[in-house]
Amino acid sequence: MTTWIGQQNGTWRWTGDDPAIYSSSPGVTRGFCATCGTPLFFHSDRWPDETHFYAALLTDPTLVTPQTHYHLDEKLSWLHVDPQK
Repeated sequence: MTTWIGQQNGTWRWTGDDPAIYSSSPGVTRGFCATCGTPLFFHSDRWPDETHFYAALLTDPTLVTPQTHYHLDEKLSWLHVDPQK
């Protein structure tokens, strides 16, 4: 399970080296660190004005509260999620 943070394009910028880019499927690109392979983001034609970043990359991920859940039907049986949150 992961938490993605969708950010409007133009409201963020890279402060270090540019990431490596991989086209994982039609209309989807993923960015990762070219040195260590850490996944950083994904961008999809489905949300053309947003880039989605891993919350785990934040210095303090507790500062972000998810607003919705997607793909709950794909979760493992042992993961319990309150669908109201």
